Amino acid sequence: MKFLKIIALFIVGTTVLNAQAFEPIQNENVNQVFLNLKKYKDDKIPVEFVSPILFVDSVEFHIPRIIPGTYDVHNYGKMVSDLKAIDAMGKELKVKRLGLNRWRIYQAKKLYKITYWVDDTFDDENSKDIFEPAGTCFDEDIFLLNNFGIIGYLNGYKDFQFELTVVKPEGFYGSTALQGEIGDSSDFYSIVNYFTLHDNPIMYNVPDTASHVVGGAKVLVSVYSPAKVVNAAKCIEDITKVLDAAADYLGGELPVEKYAVLIYTVPLSEAGTSYGALEHQTSTVLYMPEFEGAQFYDGVRDITSHEFFHIITPLGIHSEMIADFDFMDPEMSEHIWLYEGVTEYNSHLVQVRSGIYSIDDFLDVINEKMHSADDYDAGIPLTVASKYTLSFLKDQYQNFYQKGALAGMALDLELLRLSNGEYRLIDLLMDLGEDYGVDTFFVDAQLFEIIVDHTYPELAEFFARHFEGAETFHFAELLEMVGVLYIEEFDAERLTVGNVDFGYNFETGRLRIEDISEMDEFGKELGWEKGDEIVSFNGVKLDLSNISEVISDFYNNTEVGDKLVVVVARPKGDGEFKTHKLSAKTQLESYTERHLLTPIESPTSAQKEMREKWLNQ
Repeated sequence: MKFLKIIALFIVGTTVLNAQAFEPIQNENVNQVFLNLKKYKDDKIPVEFVSPILFVDSVEFHIPRIIPGTYDVHNYGKMVSDLKAIDAMGKELKVKRLGLNRWRIYQAKKLYKITYWVDDTFDDENSKDIFEPAGTCFDEDIFLLNNFGIIGYLNGYKDFQFELTVVKPEGFYGSTALQGEIGDSSDFYSIVNYFTLHDNPIMYNVPDTASHVVGGAKVLVSVYSPAKVVNAAKCIEDITKVLDAAADYLGGELPVEKYAVLIYTVPLSEAGTSYGALEHQTSTVLYMPEFEGAQFYDGVRDITSHEFFHIITPLGIHSEMIADFDFMDPEMSEHIWLYEGVTEYNSHLVQVRSGIYSIDDFLDVINEKMHSADDYDAGIPLTVASKYTLSFLKDQYQNFYQKGALAGMALDLELLRLSNGEYRLIDLLMDLGEDYGVDTFFVDAQLFEIIVDHTYPELAEFFARHFEGAETFHFAELLEMVGVLYIEEFDAERLTVGNVDFGYNFETGRLRIEDISEMDEFGKELGWEKGDEIVSFNGVKLDLSNISEVISDFYNNTEVGDKLVVVVARPKGDGEFKTHKLSAKTQLESYTERHLLTPIESPTSAQKEMREKWLNQ
């Protein structure tokens, strides 16, 4: 019967494949998937999934509930509709939906194909909780295929090979790190397993791409800019700088053959507040506001630097939780500080070591992270916040980019201290990578013991106090070693703009006053009102691209008593605004400053030497 089934499929397949029907030969060890982007309608695309030949009575089909790197539940199955299971003769098999992301298929020995429609996440009201870089977009001009939001797997068969065929609109190009057979009307990719399939996004659109060889790897940058405001050629200039620095930091060569940076931009008038990127083993997806200026390209550079360093952790060095990731109900590692925090630290460290940042620039980044970490609960140990990040400590997750990065710096400095400058964090990561690379893993509960075995016994207490416990890092002592003065808290004065809280209205493209409850005397004299939107600040029109520059100029070049003139658009209550000019003479405010970081003016020779080994400056 199986022989007759295969022969029948071969006859059908040879006669209709040219008409873009999908009736391939079924075999025992390959999942075959067909996406026809030309059949897109109502923000949906059809998916056809030909299963391997099965020898079980029933099987579950899964769409991921959660994916690596997001540390959040997304329930991609809620985007699926009209799922059917079909045998080789075209007859429907019984299917029972078990939840948002699971379907049980009966008479699985007869299963030939699963078909369904999948909605994109960008335009669906039910998917607002899905982080855009981890989402999907199906539109006439652009198809962003994060495959985990489109393609599922049969439970028990996700380690089988996948073959993906994509029919694309005329003139479209699929930017991806995948190697495939690229045609005029369709592309074909052979992929080793589901993890690799889910981990390789593809962006189909009329191409705006640029490429460059960095450290022996081809780096592809692909940009979708609806208004053609930003472009791939400019993006790759900045990306190349940081990846050149990363290659040098990692020993001269990148550990990949091809790396893809997919940049999806959205007009400010349509934008929300969720921007960022999602890392993959050999690519990253960025979701960015579309505007001209250095701030955009600097942002692309910094984000790419962070995401790229994920090739070390967790995509290279990882525990069993990552090695065999459960897309439905994963157990969380205790070491997100390593995966996200160390990655964030390295992404900035490499820029100061290469001269992209000055020392002051780098210390400004560390200062910002210290201030941001103050907004989280300092009493929660890093390992505990990590283990429970999907549940009752979810609100602490963003602190891994703050305190986690500071933990990476503290570990780097502690290693420098213990080794008298001969061993750094990157040396530890390289050593761990040799023992626990992409194809293996460490036991999550044993990581600190493993690091101690690789390095120094003193680190056992260091980890117990500062990682498994919540004791504050001794930054003053650690930074003094490298010629940096750190003062945790001191009294100071500065110019005030009123002590009001600012937000941003993406619909109008203006900075907005969100809260005036703690407004000071200068703010009252100036006349801020809640809801005011800044049109111009001291004669300069404000927009997202120049806010930081204009505000910095105010603080750096304004004397006490100079007049500040602000033009605001004040809401009238009917959706309209009325323009008002506000002015007042500038004043100082007293405040308690935290986290002073500054290079010591006359460092000792020992401090200079250790700073050189740390920052290469």
